[in-house]
Amino acid sequence: MMTKFVFTTLLTLMISSGSVCLAQPRTLKGTWISTEQDLIEILTTRRDSINFISNKLLQEDRFHLFIFSDTLSFQDIYTSSSTQFKTENTDRYDLKIISCNDSILVVSPISDLSKKYFQKRPIISLKNKKYIHDNTIVFEKLVYHSIFGGPTIALQIDSSKNLFMNYINTSSNKKYGLPTGNYSAVLDDETYNELIYHLQNCNIRTLKFRDSKGADSPVISLIIYFNGKRKYLKSIAPPRISADLVSFIIWRLCSYENLKPTNDKKEIER
Repeated sequence: MMTKFVFTTLLTLMISSGSVCLAQPRTLKGTWISTEQDLIEILTTRRDSINFISNKLLQEDRFHLFIFSDTLSFQDIYTSSSTQFKTENTDRYDLKIISCNDSILVVSPISDLSKKYFQKRPIISLKNKKYIHDNTIVFEKLVYHSIFGGPTIALQIDSSKNLFMNYINTSSNKKYGLPTGNYSAVLDDETYNELIYHLQNCNIRTLKFRDSKGADSPVISLIIYFNGKRKYLKSIAPPRISADLVSFIIWRLCSYENLKPTNDKKEIER
């Protein structure tokens, strides 16, 4: 009864303040994250769209998105062998928009599937990823490992901008990637500041990786030291909240243009 009362009161206040809005694709486009790591990522709409939602249990799924007035309808459309793949089925994960603006999105699961997906919580309050920047994060050191499914990489970067990488080329065609060996560089200010931005923009204090395993996917692990703390994360499928950070490490740091071969050897933490 108390939960229902609180929800009803909150809804009434939002309506009276005029903050309830119809779904506007331009306003809603982007990545929205809750303090419990729920996520709604809206990229495009209609049948050919691909969008994502995930919950605090780190379950993550992709959907088509349809917008009906004040409702976000994330839909899984599929066929099955039971109908010889001739009949389409649709599973709807509907979320009613309670409140929205450029930085905050509040939704209520209203279909059976969405209620179950979000553990029957009456409302989910999310913040646009553009506004979760935490400038109290003081970076100390980052360690990145990637094994299987590509080159084996162990990379370390510290707060003095020193980058060290051990790279093992596992490709049958050695012209792809770097030659096996150790590499080092000192990051330029722009690249280093971008690293700090991504670290401060991924909810690093509460960030969790799902402990998923798979034979054909690379295992990615991150060890991040900040504000006197150590954070260890490992998964074959890092959550989308960390996608910008992981992509930056892979495509900017592991491929940093100023990397030079070095005879130095370092034992990189695992």
